[in-house]
Amino acid sequence: MLKRRTVLQGALAGALLSGCSTGTTDPTPAADPANPFGVAGEAPVEVLAGQEYGGFAASAYRKKYASANVTSSVSAKLRDLALPRFAAGNPPDAVLNTGDGKLELGRLVGQDQLADLKPLLEAPGWDNPDVTVQDAVLPGMLEAGRYDGTQRTVNYVATVYGLWYSASLFQRFGWDVPRTWPELLALGTEMKAAGLGPFVYAGAHPYYVLELVLTLAAKTGGHDVLKRIDNLEDDAWKDESVTRAITAVGELAKRGLIAPGSLEFDHIASQKRFLASKAGLLPCGNWLENEMKPLIPSGFVLTMLGVPPLDGSSALVRGVHVAATAPYLVPEKAKNKAGGLEYLRAMLSRDVAAQVTTESNQLTVVRGAADGLEIGTALRSARDLLTAAGDQVITWYFADWYPEFATAAAQATGQFLAGGLALPEWTARIQSAADKLKQDKAVTKYHRD
Repeated sequence: MLKRRTVLQGALAGALLSGCSTGTTDPTPAADPANPFGVAGEAPVEVLAGQEYGGFAASAYRKKYASANVTSSVSAKLRDLALPRFAAGNPPDAVLNTGDGKLELGRLVGQDQLADLKPLLEAPGWDNPDVTVQDAVLPGMLEAGRYDGTQRTVNYVATVYGLWYSASLFQRFGWDVPRTWPELLALGTEMKAAGLGPFVYAGAHPYYVLELVLTLAAKTGGHDVLKRIDNLEDDAWKDESVTRAITAVGELAKRGLIAPGSLEFDHIASQKRFLASKAGLLPCGNWLENEMKPLIPSGFVLTMLGVPPLDGSSALVRGVHVAATAPYLVPEKAKNKAGGLEYLRAMLSRDVAAQVTTESNQLTVVRGAADGLEIGTALRSARDLLTAAGDQVITWYFADWYPEFATAAAQATGQFLAGGLALPEWTARIQSAADKLKQDKAVTKYHRD
């Protein structure tokens, strides 16, 4: 569970939201599991979304409530469209908060503008009344939407992180997918002998390397390693698992397994080099295929492998880093709040989630929704890693909570990999920054249980 204290209070909140709301319809208790919120079937439902798939549940909703007028608007300028309506007490009934112009959720939570989604999570599933909505969601995917212990959003997209490779290239050279970190280092040596830069990364965006370190640390020491980092606990970055992880990643550089030019590459340049088969492994999230689709060579067979654990005794051998993104919310002052909750219940059905995966090439947080779909090797491999991880899904939140600190930690990691920092200096620099952040009373602090 996450606990958050929002930044905006008092006068600032009142200045932004001086309007009042009238005529709203709250969900009412209903004995019918098919209509747990007491939806008025003829009441219209308005959805505002930053992505087209935000409206995909409209047809399912209309099929169930034939008299309802369901409208879905897609805009990249959610903030410009929605904030005045929140202020006037006339927000949409459901919002998919994505895109560069997305809403600042912390502000809205602090102003009590977002409904508690507990009734949604406790409701029967849209397509399986024997399972609650909460149980239909993958493990670990709800925490990102909890504020001070209350579920304010359901983050819909499951972004899986790992190491990418070309399955056809591996087949050509007879390489096996590494199961442990020593096997990965041995593979890198074989790649180097074959004329490839084994490991390529975006040196201009060293967070990719920090992501690798954190994933490996959690696989080594378990979930509590990252919880302590998120909570800014004393000496969290000095944990043995973190030290072992950064040491292991440092072996890539010590053994000359970093592709030349990586230090200067941005994400596009590193990805182009990888897709040109000039490098064997690339750390990235599963958005890679959508981002680089025109440049993926025919027959490349883009595939993701999970970050290999240090050894077989690691705490989370099947662990994979997954970030739940694309928050759905229901405004507290929505005219048809019951309809908004019902719309989200439809979005969290397997049928709608499967449609989202098929048409947007993204995974959702709905358990099993991508099973059996005709999808490419890239998304299929990410799906299989997510399925296999189960309760070993790895998450952290400090990068969203404290972006300046995360940037500093990433920069230190990039310097370490480039040989500019020794291991003790890397640890000391990041721990010192974490301690300074913890003591800074001007920065809102968050807590993860």
